[in-house]
Amino acid sequence: MKRFLFSTLAILLSLGALATTAQAKQVAPGDKAADINGDGVVTLDELHNFNRDERGA
Repeated sequence: MKRFLFSTLAILLSLGALATTAQAKQVAPGDKAADINGDGVVTLDELHNFNRDERGA
C-alpha cells in the first residue's frame, strides 16, 4: 500500500511539473514578441532569453 501511495504521489508531482512547462509560450525566431530591444530584428540571444523567461527557468 505504501508503494502504491508513493508512486501515485510521484506521478502527480511529475505531471504538475510538466503542466507548468506546457503552459509556457515558446516563440519561433521570426516572432516579434521576442524582440526585446525593439530594433525589429530578433536575434538568437533575444529568442533564447525570451523563451527562458517564459519557462521561468
